[in-house]
Amino acid sequence: MKKNNFKTKFKNFHLFGNSAGFTLIDVMASMVILSVGILGLASSINAVTQFQNQSKNTTLATMHATSKLEEIKRFATNEPTGGIFGFGYLVDDTVNGYLNGYAAPDDWTRSSSDTINGFNREWELTVFPVTAQATEDFTDPTQIRMVEVVVTTSWVDAKGNAKSVENATVLHRRQFIN
Repeated sequence: MKKNNFKTKFKNFHLFGNSAGFTLIDVMASMVILSVGILGLASSINAVTQFQNQSKNTTLATMHATSKLEEIKRFATNEPTGGIFGFGYLVDDTVNGYLNGYAAPDDWTRSSSDTINGFNREWELTVFPVTAQATEDFTDPTQIRMVEVVVTTSWVDAKGNAKSVENATVLHRRQFIN
């Protein structure tokens, strides 16, 4: 009669032991380890995707802000003799000027905004520097020597958080020598 003890009953059930094949416990333990690894990778992929989207939106917002800033700089520095563009055109808020139709909260500030590809872009031109004794303002654009330009691009991210990028520069009126 064959002995039916613990050793002979469970001789084929071993965890990663020395044998010719895999047991059910070996396979199940491997699946648990693999599942934990895959879940860890899945959460990492989600975080990487969120950071890529955030980076993409920040880059696009910066490009939109820079584009508007460069447009304004182009008008400010393109002052041909007898031409219509240049600093005088840039700060002019009459019917023929660049600032026609802009919001004017005071005599020193002009602002406007638009939306481009889901990004809200706002820009503000301010006589620089603004001091209590300054006489330069948008009522007489020919007297303005410097203008500060601030362009802010904003958007809402996938989590519903408001984000923004701001670019600024100070433009100096070009002086032409006759």
